[in-house]
Amino acid sequence: MKKLILTICLAATAVLALQAETFSGNIVVTRNGQANNSTATVTVTRQGDGLNTLVLQVPNFGTMTMTDVHADIQNGITVYSAERDVNTVLGTMRTIVFARTTDGMMAADVAIPAQNTTMWFNTVGDHFQLPNSDLEDWNSSYENEPNRWHGFKSAGGTFASTSAGIASLGSSDDVRQGATGHSAVLTAGSFFGIVANGTMTNGKLMAGSYSATSYDNHAEMDMANGTEDFYMPLYAKPDKFNVWLKYKQGKDNANFKANVSVKTFDGTYYQEPDGKEYTNLSGSIVGGQIAACDWTHFSFPFDYDSYAANGAATEAIFVTFSTNGTPGSGSSGDAVYVDDMELVYIGAMTDLRYQGSTIEGWDPAATEYSMEIAGEPNLDDFDATIEGASAVLTKSMEQNRDGSYRIAISVVSGDLQNAACYIINVTEPAPQFTPGDVDNDGQVKISDVTALINYLLSGNADSINTLAADVDGDGSVKISDVTTLINILLSSN
Repeated sequence: MKKLILTICLAATAVLALQAETFSGNIVVTRNGQANNSTATVTVTRQGDGLNTLVLQVPNFGTMTMTDVHADIQNGITVYSAERDVNTVLGTMRTIVFARTTDGMMAADVAIPAQNTTMWFNTVGDHFQLPNSDLEDWNSSYENEPNRWHGFKSAGGTFASTSAGIASLGSSDDVRQGATGHSAVLTAGSFFGIVANGTMTNGKLMAGSYSATSYDNHAEMDMANGTEDFYMPLYAKPDKFNVWLKYKQGKDNANFKANVSVKTFDGTYYQEPDGKEYTNLSGSIVGGQIAACDWTHFSFPFDYDSYAANGAATEAIFVTFSTNGTPGSGSSGDAVYVDDMELVYIGAMTDLRYQGSTIEGWDPAATEYSMEIAGEPNLDDFDATIEGASAVLTKSMEQNRDGSYRIAISVVSGDLQNAACYIINVTEPAPQFTPGDVDNDGQVKISDVTALINYLLSGNADSINTLAADVDGDGSVKISDVTTLINILLSSN
């Protein structure tokens, strides 16, 4: 029997071990304004019934354990929010944790108010960004091309080598003000009077024709046929594409525009230009036509609504820069300098509502509110308006020892980096009563004097309102309350 029990216990332990997930990453601990970087781990163990144990192992704070932590899962993002007294090497301290996970990654905010300490834990890194977005890595197998970005030297097609000799892609030490390192510069050339646009893409260029306007000359991307070098996966919908650009014309012409194209799609074959509409697109940036300019920071918003009818998933991102948006247009010597690209994911809350009405005192910058609700609150009564194409709204509730409730309403961006957690502390409304209405019938009259005397003689409070019986409001019920009540009745006649 003991062996059987031991076997069952070991099996149960194995199951619990499978339910535990450990995240190891960087942590920035800011204490009294002093920030320090180090590494830490966070382990999440499923307890069952929707509850979890969070164990934080942080340098100089030791092992910090939170049990019975609720979680809410929306669109693949899990959010944990809790406030507990936690034992640390510095003693027992009130600790607030707001953590979120997706696809094996975690970001977490931790606050210890008594120690004037905040912590930012992160395992996400550049997972949701474009590889080599600062264009500083030029250790590519393709000569003079930035890693994961391509021009005609790595192009396919019959005329790839010819095109590479006309339109170039290379590095430049001409960078934006305040920056160091390198940028990428793509330059247009000409061949027998035909302009070949300088181009850089994270897909693959194809040079299949002498005709500049032929669709055999294009950039393409395909998950099935592409390699890592020519395919860029995407894990959430970005809201903006930020980039620094400089556009210098070979011949001044206000009608010539450089072009930035950023498309999100389902990963199946896509090319541009092609002269047809693709139904596998899920989104595209708005704008992208750039007039001649010195170094300028551009922020292009994504449009997903115009592509909603396609029903396409967002699995990949296709980025192309060109010295001109029209093939064969522009002039020889047109040059576009590119640097410091960034995908921006928004996670913001603009309205927080209870039963359809905005919560009193709502301010996006204020993260804690108090409400009175009779009985147990219903999370379905709480709703919010959020911003962010891939942002999610999560809700959780737990009851405190004193019977009050802590409700956490959170918004999290698709990349876990931008998030806000709003806490609503819910208590029971104070009992409503009229001093002197001892029998609780809604009126103050002679029967209340009788009820009060009977209570003082018997101590039986079953049929009276003891709060109303404290007529003089001194915190206790005694004979002086009878006198006060009689004076109230006499003065009202």
